[in-house]
Amino acid sequence: MDDSDRAFEHAVVADGTALGSPRTDDFTRHGWAHGRLRVRTEGPGWKQFASAWDDLVPDAYLDSARCRRNRRYGRVLAHRDGTLEPLHGSQFFQSKAVNPVFGGQLRVFEPLSEAAFASLEFAEILRESVVFVNRVAGTHDWELGIHFIRVIAEPHQGADPAPEGRHSDGHAYVSIHLIGRHQCVGGENQVFRRGLPDSEYAVTMTEPLEVLMLSDTTMEHGVSEIRAMDPSLSGWRDTLIVDFNIVLDPAEVPGRTHSSMH
Repeated sequence: MDDSDRAFEHAVVADGTALGSPRTDDFTRHGWAHGRLRVRTEGPGWKQFASAWDDLVPDAYLDSARCRRNRRYGRVLAHRDGTLEPLHGSQFFQSKAVNPVFGGQLRVFEPLSEAAFASLEFAEILRESVVFVNRVAGTHDWELGIHFIRVIAEPHQGADPAPEGRHSDGHAYVSIHLIGRHQCVGGENQVFRRGLPDSEYAVTMTEPLEVLMLSDTTMEHGVSEIRAMDPSLSGWRDTLIVDFNIVLDPAEVPGRTHSSMH
């Protein structure tokens, strides 16, 4: 194990509880890894970044009877040299075969804000995630699809964060990061091996920047409903989801800006 691997081995969350960083050997063995990123989740920078979830807008493609889900979407070209290049365009497409509920249509979401792209914490989250994926997949250029999502549980009503149920997303890899929870219970993430009925792993993430790293080609995932802790008030769960797709020729990626994040 080299020094960079040791750096990923352990992290300490804000309350002093030790939680290991996602381990590449776990991922290689299982097709998934759970841990916490080594990004500070305290101080004004983090608070400003996390406040971006207060600025999300309702998902126009989701029937509000299923759940309330606010979101924004953005794209980044992660170059093999470590540069993170924001991309124009917030279109998102999945086939019906991948997503029977929402697939087969081009969904255009409200874009991520300039303030989010300017966040040092956001850049650190993406860099750590890309470093991890490069370790397990080999170093590549990646197109990242980035989803800021808030699922809201109304009083006396549950909310289903993934109405499509157990699924894969049609990408090479997916990372699911918890940003925060407010007055809610539930939201257990489950990981399944394709073709097998029972989950291999389940966790209810509670700490900011806990993360599940997944091979989207071999694994499927789901998440249980959330409910408000106080049935007279609303509760919510904020997540950052990153899709990874290999880029063979960066020049062919649409929406190039030739700029870089911090």
